[in-house]
Amino acid sequence: MKKLIRPLMLVVPLIAGVFVPEAGKLASPPVNFIRWALFVMIFLNLLQVKFADLKPCREHFYVLAVNVLMGVVPFFLLRLIFPENMILAQSAFFTGIAPTAAAAAVIISLLDGKVGFAVTGFVITNVGISAALTGLLPLTTGNFSPEFFFNVLYSLGTVIGLPLILAQGARKFLPRILNYIAPLKNVSLILWSMSLFIMAAIARDYYDKNAEGSLWMIGGMMLISLVICAANFSIGGLLSKRYKHESSQILGQKNTTFVVFLALEYASGAAALGTIFYVIYHNVWNSLQLFWHQKRTKE
Repeated sequence: MKKLIRPLMLVVPLIAGVFVPEAGKLASPPVNFIRWALFVMIFLNLLQVKFADLKPCREHFYVLAVNVLMGVVPFFLLRLIFPENMILAQSAFFTGIAPTAAAAAVIISLLDGKVGFAVTGFVITNVGISAALTGLLPLTTGNFSPEFFFNVLYSLGTVIGLPLILAQGARKFLPRILNYIAPLKNVSLILWSMSLFIMAAIARDYYDKNAEGSLWMIGGMMLISLVICAANFSIGGLLSKRYKHESSQILGQKNTTFVVFLALEYASGAAALGTIFYVIYHNVWNSLQLFWHQKRTKE
C-alpha cells in the first residue's frame, strides 16, 4: 500500500486540478501558496543536510554547468525558430533551468547509489542555479530594470537563502528538531501534492482562456519538456564515469516547484506549463528505473 501513496499523490492532484481551474488563484497574492509551500519544503529538505558532510567534486560542477545550458540553449534556440512565441521559449527555459530535486537522493538510495553525491548535488545546483538566475531571469524576460533585479534577489532569498540559513540555525540551536524529521517528511509530501493540484488548475485555466491556440501550444510544451527530460538523464550519465547513475539522476530529477514559482512570479502561468509535464516524465522514468533495479537484484 505504501508503494502506491506517492504515485497517487502525483496523479490524483493533477487530475483533480483540471476540474477546479479556480484553484489556480491560490498561487497569486494574497495567498501565494506555491511560494510558501516551496519555502517550507526547502527548509525541511535542508534541515536534513549537515554541511560539514557535503563533499563537492568536479562532477557536481559539470552538472551545474550543463543544468544552466539546458535552460539557456533551448530558450535561444526557440526564440530563433519561433521569434513571435516568447511563451514557448520561456517554458523551455524554466523547464531546463530547474535545479535538482531533494527527492533525487531518495531515488539514488533505492538504486543503491551514492546518496552523499546526490545530497551534495542538490545543494550545489539549488544554490548555483539561484545565483545564475539573478542574471538569467532579466535576460529571458526582457526586464533589465534595477527594481526587477532586486525583486529577483528578494524572491530567491526568500525561497532558497532564508530556508538555508534557518535550517542550519535550527540544526545548531534546536538539535531536538532532528528527531521529528521523519514525520515532517509527510508535510513536504502534502505540500508538494497540493502544489501539483494548483499547477494543474493553472494549466486548465490557461486552456480555457486560450482555447484556439492552446492545443498547439500545449502539444509543443509537452514535446519540448520530453526532449529536455531525456537529454538531462542521458547527458547526466555521460558527465561522470565514477558516478554515472548519480549524475544522471541529479541532472534529470528536477525541483519543478521552484521554477513554477519563478515562472508565475516573473513570466506567466503559461510559461510554467512545461514543468508540469516534466513532473510526469521524470516520475515515469524513476518508476522504470526502480522496476528494472528490483528485477536485476532478484535475478
